[in-house]
Amino acid sequence: MTGGESCHTPFGDFRLGRYPARRDEPLQAWSAADLLLLEEIHRRGIPGPDILVVNDEHGALCVALEPRELWTDSALATLALNNNLERNQRARVPVRWSTEQPNAGAALVALRIPKQLPYFQYQLAVLSRLIEPGTTVLAAGMDKHLSPRVAALLEEYIGPTERHRGQRKARLFSARRDEREGPAAEPPASYYCETLAGELQALPNVFSQERLDGGSRLLLEQLPGLARASLLVDLACGNGVLGLSAFRRGLASKILFADESAMAIASAQANAARLFPTDSGQFIFHHGDGLEHYGGPVAQLILCNP
Repeated sequence: MTGGESCHTPFGDFRLGRYPARRDEPLQAWSAADLLLLEEIHRRGIPGPDILVVNDEHGALCVALEPRELWTDSALATLALNNNLERNQRARVPVRWSTEQPNAGAALVALRIPKQLPYFQYQLAVLSRLIEPGTTVLAAGMDKHLSPRVAALLEEYIGPTERHRGQRKARLFSARRDEREGPAAEPPASYYCETLAGELQALPNVFSQERLDGGSRLLLEQLPGLARASLLVDLACGNGVLGLSAFRRGLASKILFADESAMAIASAQANAARLFPTDSGQFIFHHGDGLEHYGGPVAQLILCNP
């Protein structure tokens, strides 16, 4: 695979591109936060097979480090990673989805701080029970996306934390796992959905976990005026509120839930099983880039709250 821009790192220069590819792409496939992590890891001299990478956005960390594993929620990030590994003739990196626990034994965790604070807390709670005392967690993010609570949360879940000097509108934090038992992960958020006459739960990286958002509310109001479909797609499904509500109204006999987030798909699956326990055969779940690589029946109706 050709293309991409040259990213200069302490581990070498790599051609990196974003996914999906756009003509005259104005954005790079790496950030200053990625470079801060790579520079610090190179300084420490820790080999890639001893490193767990978390939330790599386009593959800049994994292409350079060739780590033991990537822990991610994003199908798009994984597609970008695989394209960039091929572009640079690097070996495949094992991927562990956010709904699973990464393998133990990493000597260092390289973590891109996510924008969703509950998701960050969830990941720290899992890591606090996974990594051994003395293990370092290096976390970095762009200033415009960082919560003021980042250092406090690292201290709470992992251990003693250093907030490093900011560079290039990015900041690096380092935390060392201590002997304390960190706080447990919070239970899934939920709210009561009148349309479904039941609770909808959502895992930490799912949009609008605690209330019905305005866009979904507007779309739900349109359901009575829509023609019935044999297959309806809930595109970017989140917790599944649109597709499940359409099914409750009898708008479609089968519903396809599609999302790029592993936690969204898992949330929609759990809600479908709880609200419609005898109708499991009527639901299809697709984790990926929209309907890319979906090979099932053709849909007659698509609902999307982007």
